[in-house]
Amino acid sequence: MIKTSIEELAEPIGFDIGNSDNAVQGKLLNGFCRGLYNSIPNKLDRERQYSYIVDKLDSKAIGVLSEITEFIKLRQSGL
Repeated sequence: MIKTSIEELAEPIGFDIGNSDNAVQGKLLNGFCRGLYNSIPNKLDRERQYSYIVDKLDSKAIGVLSEITEFIKLRQSGL
């Protein structure tokens, strides 16, 4: 299977953005989440895709996303 340049560069670009500032990191997550949400309008199908994504995450990604989730909960609670 031929991979596109985006597929080849996804991890290195993510790593570079991980070393960037909060504004760039937020833009990356906003764009990724908006694209995922818009491309899969059905909630059950999106949840299925989430399970496929989570299956590919390494322990560092799981840890960071778990920590980010806690900050999202704080923001939503108004703290």
